[in-house]
Amino acid sequence: MKTSSLKSVITLAAAVIILSSCSAKKKKNPTNDFEDHHTPEIALDWQGRYYGLLPCADCDGIATQLNLNNDLTYVLTKVWKKNGTALSDTLEGKFTWQGNRIKLDGMADQSSAATFKVEENRVRQLDMDGNEITSELGAHYVLSKMGNSQVEDKRWQIVELHGKPVDGSPETHYLIFHSKEGRLEAKMNCNVLSRSYRITDRFKITMDQGISTMMACPDTLEAEFNKALDMADNIAVGNGTMTINKARMAPLVSLKLVE
Repeated sequence: MKTSSLKSVITLAAAVIILSSCSAKKKKNPTNDFEDHHTPEIALDWQGRYYGLLPCADCDGIATQLNLNNDLTYVLTKVWKKNGTALSDTLEGKFTWQGNRIKLDGMADQSSAATFKVEENRVRQLDMDGNEITSELGAHYVLSKMGNSQVEDKRWQIVELHGKPVDGSPETHYLIFHSKEGRLEAKMNCNVLSRSYRITDRFKITMDQGISTMMACPDTLEAEFNKALDMADNIAVGNGTMTINKARMAPLVSLKLVE
């Protein structure tokens, strides 16, 4: 064999060995990059506020709100409701990730579980041993993510009430959901109304009683508007419009986005 041909064979063999070695190294951990970028901490939009009414053996329910922050701190507020009275408790601290779960630190002396499973737009409270609750009440140990960026922190002009046109402007007939405060601000011509609210599962809404200024109004729109908010349990939004609704009935209030 000629010297040049022998050198070519040796060079080719060396290249094959090097490529095979690189390929073998890559095959050892073929999914590492995928796994690193698809943990719940990275893949899910977990930061935010969660709310749910959890079961209670000797009360009407435990209204529970869990705030999870980017800096891995939490605020957990619970309100025990019984016979028209309420007892509340608030805990704050750090939390740690354990796979697809988070553990709230500083709850060692608490009677309730400190571990939650993180799911899409909700967290599920686990039992004292960190297992999912499989009893018939298991589905109720869920806190749903609060808020909807499509509707909050924007000014909406009220254009219809019970299907009837409302003659007004963005300054005289409007509604704003203030997300940081959990407070609704609205006006129907003369008085400014303020009510606390909760949006869960993006479109379910609950509005509590509120307060307003005390000017005498020339019409009954404000009273009718308040009654509509009392009835409402969901919202719908799209193409610069929003409706506030009761079940699947005709919209109670129709609004348009003020650009």
